[in-house]
Amino acid sequence: MKVLDSHVHCGFTEPYERIAALWLEGDIEGGAAFSPVEEIYDRYDPFFTDSEEYLESRARVHGYLLDLAEREQVYPYFFVWNDFPSIPEAFKGIKWHRHANEPVYRYETPECDRIINEICRRKLPIVLEEEFSHTLEFIRKIAERTVVIIPHMGALNGGYYRLKNAGIFESPMVWVDTALAGSHEIDDFAKSFGSDRIMFGSDYPFGVPRSEKQKLLSLFSGDELSLVLAGNLLRLMGDKAEKLIS
Repeated sequence: MKVLDSHVHCGFTEPYERIAALWLEGDIEGGAAFSPVEEIYDRYDPFFTDSEEYLESRARVHGYLLDLAEREQVYPYFFVWNDFPSIPEAFKGIKWHRHANEPVYRYETPECDRIINEICRRKLPIVLEEEFSHTLEFIRKIAERTVVIIPHMGALNGGYYRLKNAGIFESPMVWVDTALAGSHEIDDFAKSFGSDRIMFGSDYPFGVPRSEKQKLLSLFSGDELSLVLAGNLLRLMGDKAEKLIS
């Protein structure tokens, strides 16, 4: 059965060779990768705006991911930050990320509106990790124009059940990944909304790919397991994804 990891941090601080060894250990063939946070912005400075050092760092790590994707089964995701640059065509998805007490996205700017419109026009899926209120507002702004993936079953977006009670998961355009999520939340989503919007993720280096995969083997079987382990990500990355969100 094909297995792809939809949630991996990869860059100069977390080189592909380390991930590849763990994927091999877990019989995982590849997956989606985005930069480690520390190569994008200074998460420990809540007043951080930007610097030439981080502009160069973002360019380097995005180039690293594109080069990697040319020779490995890796889907490169572009990590958006407040410079809001145009996104090179070869990227397959978007990472949009911050936690409480970290520097805030400049949501109020025309540049932010422009890049969101570009992302939606190109139907790039967005892995969204934000505070609860920002998550609700972001999904409202996207207005089902492209797929939004809530990582960790929402654990870092305010909590799975809080999002569920807010009706976020009712939309067929809101997906989830299982990285470091509890089995109960994964099972509840599958029973409530089906398995065709759930994707296996490890959150390497914070999670161990083999262990995160094993968790799903105890919850799913047959066609459902095939969808969660790889089929849903492949559908999102391929031609069928265009039909899904047209």
